[in-house]
Amino acid sequence: MIKKRLVPIIAALACVLAAGCGTPGKNSTDQESKTVFPVSSYDETLPVSMGDVMPFYDDGVMNIYHLQNSRGTLSLFYHPISRLTTTDFVNYTDCGVALDFEENSQSPDAALGTGSFIKDKEGNFHCFYTGHNDNGQEEGLKFNEVIRHAKSVDNQETWVKDEDFNLYGYENDFRDPYVYYDAEEDIYNMLVTTRDYGVGVIKRYSSASLDASWEEWQDRGVFFRNDDGSYNMECPSYVEYNGYRYLAYSEQGENRVTHYRYKTEKNGEWKKFERDSIDASGFYAGRLEKAGDKLYAFAWCANLSAGSTGDFDWGGNLVTHEIKQSSNGELCAVMVASVKDAFSNRVKYEYISGGEIKEATFGSNFSARCAEKLATNVTRINFTFSVGDFGGDCGLTFGLDGKYDNRLGTAAVAFDTAESRLVCYNKISSVVRYGDPLASVAFAYSAGRIYNVDIIIEGEILTVYLDDTVCLTARFPDMQRRCFAFYSNGCTAEFKGITFYE
Repeated sequence: MIKKRLVPIIAALACVLAAGCGTPGKNSTDQESKTVFPVSSYDETLPVSMGDVMPFYDDGVMNIYHLQNSRGTLSLFYHPISRLTTTDFVNYTDCGVALDFEENSQSPDAALGTGSFIKDKEGNFHCFYTGHNDNGQEEGLKFNEVIRHAKSVDNQETWVKDEDFNLYGYENDFRDPYVYYDAEEDIYNMLVTTRDYGVGVIKRYSSASLDASWEEWQDRGVFFRNDDGSYNMECPSYVEYNGYRYLAYSEQGENRVTHYRYKTEKNGEWKKFERDSIDASGFYAGRLEKAGDKLYAFAWCANLSAGSTGDFDWGGNLVTHEIKQSSNGELCAVMVASVKDAFSNRVKYEYISGGEIKEATFGSNFSARCAEKLATNVTRINFTFSVGDFGGDCGLTFGLDGKYDNRLGTAAVAFDTAESRLVCYNKISSVVRYGDPLASVAFAYSAGRIYNVDIIIEGEILTVYLDDTVCLTARFPDMQRRCFAFYSNGCTAEFKGITFYE
């Protein structure tokens, strides 16, 4: 298997476009091809986008298995499972395709769907994944979706499919297996996304061995029934962490977010917090994975369906959050510590009206202070802010088409005091017409309280971490090499300690 370091195009261009690469000053940091939001791979110069993520931590390495958004000779054949590896979440190695689809119209693996990876007691590796064939029943298969099994005995270098392993459910929606070991019972459990009497459920199967035939996986019934609607609960994952048991899944419904539930006892009832999601709709098919004493969440931020003003589509870039556990068990996404360390070289930005950007103060009327163009480098922005009333929103606006104060750009990240949320927009036409939100998450603000914000930006994507409590990931294609601004619209706001890092 050929392994190569994943070098994003934007990182290569950053040094070329910078004035005096490697010298002190704005837009001059040599970031040595580091990346925060990698794609699956590069086909010459074109990025191949990433779909559902299957993280697997082993021996100090985070393996980012994922559905690669590529196809075969016909539209029937698509989504091989590919792998990136990393030890620091800023340097990635592309290990290529691990499991491929079969270009056979009668194969259950005509397309591949989400699965999971696990290591057995003998040190061998197993993958349980979804085989999918759009025309499966027409081609004589029992259903279009089936759970499949592959094994590696050479430390994940090569994978061999077990062609006899075909675990079917009771209908076509039967996918996204997640396998974990239950030490209390000394068995392996498999969680599967499916449906039951018109409602999305997660079923559980169990086996004493990962090498068991499909007949030996015992149907243990419904593990979790949708408690918030009838939608499918995609890409489940389950972890036990600091006395809590967490189940995460993504809503294949109106809100399109990654939810989680928790309990403290194995046979207890699943509960949810008032804010039960990790990130917002820009972070989809999220899965939890432990790495030593740390917990992470992995998902993808989708490309947009219709240019810069489109909605989230399918396939995009990897997004990783470190997860902080509160004393009551609530999970909050924060910036990965090694990402923050990697982008810690301070650089200067100036307002177009003059002066280094360090703070910004606004009254209740609309006002915006325009900054110079955003660099092509990975950029981290840190600041605090406070609000004095609740009549509107404040934040950052991107994609300004010139060096103008008191204007909004094509997109914005808004601390919305009026609607109690962190929200982003990409259809702004005026100060009174923001368009529908691209993504949002609930957050209540208090007058005079100081909030801390960390933002990481690379290429078209940014993640905003608000007060180590909530975060929001978005895609704004018009950010780079265009001006941006701090603004307020309908609420008084004070931004302080504004600092930029590369």
